[in-house]
Amino acid sequence: MAKNKKAIKRVEFVVMEKQIDVMKLANKLLKGIPLIVNFEDFDSIESNKIITFLSGVIYAIDGEIEIIQSTIFLFATKEDYEDGSLRKFVKEYKE
Repeated sequence: MAKNKKAIKRVEFVVMEKQIDVMKLANKLLKGIPLIVNFEDFDSIESNKIITFLSGVIYAIDGEIEIIQSTIFLFATKEDYEDGSLRKFVKEYKE
């Protein structure tokens, strides 16, 4: 993954479904791919477990979580926020 691309260009959008492998999401974060995860149609108990797990991954890689809407979260490293493209996206779509 080209780290020289703006962070917003590297973002992967994920709509949570039962068959999604959470470990694959964690590996994407470890590879420097910011994730915007939509839990809108996903069970709230399972959503909380996944958010907690991904929060641990983000903590381990010195990242940040932004709540864009009540069921949509951005997970990214602090480095990804530095170019400003993610902050602009969050500001534009945050409720």
